[in-house]
Amino acid sequence: MKIAILSDSPFIPTGYSNQAKLLAKHLTDKGHEVHFFANGFSGATVKRAELTDGTRFDYTIYGQGKVQYFQDIMSGLLKQLKIDVFIILLDTFMLHGAPGNPLGGWFLQIDTSPAQTIFWFPSDGGGGMPTGCELVLKKVEKAVAMAEFGQKQVKDYYQIETDHIPHGTEPKRFYKLPDEQRNEIRKKWNLHDKFVVGVVARNQPRKFLDRTLKTIYLLKDKIPNLILFLHLDPNDPAQPNPIREMIARYNLENRVVFSGMSALKGFDWNEMNHIYNLFDCFFLSTSGEGFGIPIIEAMSCEVPVVATSYTTTPELVERNNAGYGVKLSGVEKMDLMTKQSEIYDIKSLNGTIIGSWMVDRGLIDCEEAANKIESIYLNKDLSKQMGKNGRKAVLERYDFENVIGPAWEKRIKEVLA
Repeated sequence: MKIAILSDSPFIPTGYSNQAKLLAKHLTDKGHEVHFFANGFSGATVKRAELTDGTRFDYTIYGQGKVQYFQDIMSGLLKQLKIDVFIILLDTFMLHGAPGNPLGGWFLQIDTSPAQTIFWFPSDGGGGMPTGCELVLKKVEKAVAMAEFGQKQVKDYYQIETDHIPHGTEPKRFYKLPDEQRNEIRKKWNLHDKFVVGVVARNQPRKFLDRTLKTIYLLKDKIPNLILFLHLDPNDPAQPNPIREMIARYNLENRVVFSGMSALKGFDWNEMNHIYNLFDCFFLSTSGEGFGIPIIEAMSCEVPVVATSYTTTPELVERNNAGYGVKLSGVEKMDLMTKQSEIYDIKSLNGTIIGSWMVDRGLIDCEEAANKIESIYLNKDLSKQMGKNGRKAVLERYDFENVIGPAWEKRIKEVLA
């Protein structure tokens, strides 16, 4: 079949780029003709390429037109290439594109024939989809939620039935290294005698990195050898506040290490596996995730996870006993897997604030986060077991080659049928 994928450019280090590359590779390996519409890439069309880390693109990569998300050339390309299936992996608001206009934005006016369109969509907060974005889900032939949270939310709010295919990773590339090799890597970073709390995230408002620093501030005297390792760009143009100034505010200059990555140039697979193997604990003070790829990458490397117990953390971390979920600030702990609707339906919930597009963002409780990280520090056997549980979950549920890819093949055939 002829399959087109619209997502972030495979040449930049984003979660969408990550998943789109894995999907394109899987479908190409299965004999399909894949065309990658690379949002954010303005270069000439690339046919078959290879990166220095050995990643191959055995498909055609197209640069966007004059407008982002291929708005001006999408319809023409789909017709010219005679695409059978068009898979979109972006935020819903990117396709809606008209904040404050409930009647809808640009994508609702686009003719995507002759392709059957599938939208692999996120939902990363409470209060429903971003304003008006449920119309995008109603336009496409098939909406596929990347998390159970999003699947349940759109059914509860809009009575839209969707499929569910989670994001995935490559356990052959992300795994716990032997202790001797792991210790050598830690020595290179001068972290061999440290307790390393690691973060892999975009330095952007939604990640609430100020809460990360406040949590570490609460721990710095309890764990004398604690180091916060940040795999993010300290100069990211998307950051809401200068992160170096925040680090100085909390007197954490000697407790924070940056990996050296930039927002537009990430690390290769091998380097990223080394990064995760530096960590004793993975921490994410996010205000909400559509899925959370770094979470499952950390789990694949047997690193216990501590993350905000909101949106997708219950299904990724808590259900799999791969670490701890942390309650929202000012909210009593509840069983999120059975009462999840209560979290995003209570309009006066203390632990959320309304962000852009009228989506409720979760506010992690820093004190409980510090307690959970300290628990991992103090309980080595429990930490080790959480790591093993995380690896097991990845192999069973989030292995792209053996679980996610075959699920996509099945959905594509169903859509065409």
